[in-house]
Amino acid sequence: MSLLNSGKSQFDSNEEEAEEIFLNLMPMIDIMTCLLFFLLLSFGAVIIALINASVPVISDGNPDPTVSQLKITMGLTITKKGMVLTASHDKLSEEELAKMKRTFPKRGKEHDMKGLADYLYSLKKKYPKSSSIVITPARDVKYSVLVLAMDASRERPMKVKGRPYNLPLFPEAVVSTLVE
Repeated sequence: MSLLNSGKSQFDSNEEEAEEIFLNLMPMIDIMTCLLFFLLLSFGAVIIALINASVPVISDGNPDPTVSQLKITMGLTITKKGMVLTASHDKLSEEELAKMKRTFPKRGKEHDMKGLADYLYSLKKKYPKSSSIVITPARDVKYSVLVLAMDASRERPMKVKGRPYNLPLFPEAVVSTLVE
């Protein structure tokens, strides 16, 4: 007797012949768990990598300022009322360092980032080898103000021969905290 005459198709099966199939999904779940963990981990690293901040480095060991130009380190303290810029160098006198100190009070509701950038540009012309600044925000200062201060101290947009150019001011920014 053929299948056509019997009314059964070739895909019909008897209940005795049917087997249950169990898929082992544990390896798939393990892989997905690991992938999820690494995705979350890499996302956190991307957020941290957005702020370009470096750690202090060991000096080149040349203590004689007459051999090479002086390298001053700037210090910027940011508070709700404004910003205070100071300079430090182990060979300069306290009077010379005090002359470089500037206070930038807030202009309205905003911090004076343009005044900060202009003054840092004048210092960079005087001390071209200088490249580091330590930024210390108060606890109540917003993160966006810290980023604006880093941007103002990092580079100055200019035009050289009609083309835009970003002059590096103090690109080695180190973010610190206040000790209370």
